[in-house]
This record gives sequence, C-alpha cells and structure tokens, in this order.
Amino acid sequence: MRIGDLIISNCNIRTRNVSDIDIESLSESIKSHKLISKLVLRKNSDGVYEVIAGRRRLKALKNIFGEDYELPEDEYIIMDVDDGEAFIISLTENVNRVNLSPMDLNRAYLRLNQMGKKDKEIALLLNVSPHRLKRLASLSMNITRMPEEAKEELSKPITESRLNDLHWSHISNKTEDPEIIKDTVDYILDHETIPKDVPSILRSIEKQHKDNETVSDLGDDSSTEEKTSVSQDVPINYTHKGELFLIKEGDKETLKVIGKDEDEEVPIDHYLEYLRHPEDFKCYVTFKLKIKPIDK
Repeated sequence: MRIGDLIISNCNIRTRNVSDIDIESLSESIKSHKLISKLVLRKNSDGVYEVIAGRRRLKALKNIFGEDYELPEDEYIIMDVDDGEAFIISLTENVNRVNLSPMDLNRAYLRLNQMGKKDKEIALLLNVSPHRLKRLASLSMNITRMPEEAKEELSKPITESRLNDLHWSHISNKTEDPEIIKDTVDYILDHETIPKDVPSILRSIEKQHKDNETVSDLGDDSSTEEKTSVSQDVPINYTHKGELFLIKEGDKETLKVIGKDEDEEVPIDHYLEYLRHPEDFKCYVTFKLKIKPIDK
C-alpha cells in the first residue's frame, strides 16, 4: 500500500496542524525503533483508504521515505467501521494525550452529543471531569464573543497555550463587553496569567473602563481642576489603584500593575518612565495627579 495514496479521515479527532519540530522528533523515533503503533485505516465510499488514527505517524513516514513508500502489512490495520465508530477509534487513541486542544475536545463533545451519548458517558470518553466538560461544551456557545487571539490559544494543547478553557470560563461568565474581553485576553497573553488570578484582573480592567468613561463624560469641565492643581504649586505626586511590580532587565526598568483595593504611593521616576514610554507598559491604572510647574 503506497502511503502517498492515503488520506486523513474526516473522522480524525485532530484538526490542528502538526509542527515540523513534532514531526522531526517522531521521525527520529521511527528511524530508531521502527513504527511501534500501526496506522488504523478504513476504505471510504470512494474506495480510497483513509487514516482514522495515525495522522502524525503518516506524516513522519512521508518525511522519512517519501510519497512512494510501500507500507508493510504489519504497519497498518484495516477496519470496516462507520463514521461514528471511526470517530470513537480516533478519540480513544488521542484522548489520553495532553496535546488535544480545548477546541478539539469541544468538537468531540458536540459530535458525541449528536451521536446520542449522555454527558456522563462523554466525560468518560474524553477523560475529563463533569465540571470541565461543561466548560468545554460552552466554548462553541461563546464563539461569537471570543477574540481571535483567544481562539488561537484554545486551538493549542494546554501544555503549549497561555490561555485555556478555565481562563475563558472566568472571562465569559463575568462580562459580555467585547472591549473588556479583548483587554482581559491581551493581559493574560502578555503576562501568562494563571486562571485563578483572572477574576481580580477582570475587575481591575472593568474599573479602568468605567473611570475612562467618567473622564470622557466630563469633557472640558475637567480642565478647571487641572489648572487649579497646577496653580497650587505643590510637588508632582500620584497614587494608583493596583499592585506595583518594578521589573528590571539589565539597565531597563518597567512598571507593571495588578489591581487591588487600596491606593499606594509610587515613586515619581516610575511615573515619568511610564509617560516617556507608555508602549512598554501593560497596566490598568487610576492616576491621581498634582503638578508643580518646572522652573526654567
């Protein structure tokens, strides 16, 4: 059987493109130890043999031997199964591996549900807890509110992603505002935030949005307070709502803030650095300023 004639079955659970590094690693393993697990094939309605289980192995074999390689009989098995049975076979082989993405598991849930499987049985097949199954099932329900960055991360295995279904559950259950969702996702990706910290970060971002709206509503009236502050001839100082992290990388210092309830004093040089290079900062801060004119 020529491997160039084989195609990947639509019943295969995996949808994410396999990285070149992953295939190279598997190729080296096959060269050293031969093919340990057989390819699982079936003949489709067009008479073409398709791979139910073994997508990565097929790519690795093509990588090693090329499209014209004749697959030995002891390296594959042909099964006469329908779509549902083929899907279960692919799922069973892959589900215990950590590299199935939340989106893969969501699609598996939807398909098993359409096949008439109950949630308890689906949880067993996917090897997840009933609580996580609810999170996975809801991914497709919230897809219209999900930023592209979140979709991309949720399409990766958890071991490779910075945002998983637990992150997304905390976000989607607390807000429907697309701007707040986007800012929260960006913060998680920039800071590699763990899921348990998401609620506090979300509250901080929501407060910042409200504060910005309040300032915007004031319009030109806000200039009166600013002029009064300048005329008081007091030193520049400010407070912020949040927890301050000063990160030093060589000679460079950056300021990072995570929301808290109390105000904190912050050194003026940190604030000036923020004004000079705001693009280096990812923080959500409420500033209270008093300004003294600089003597020339």
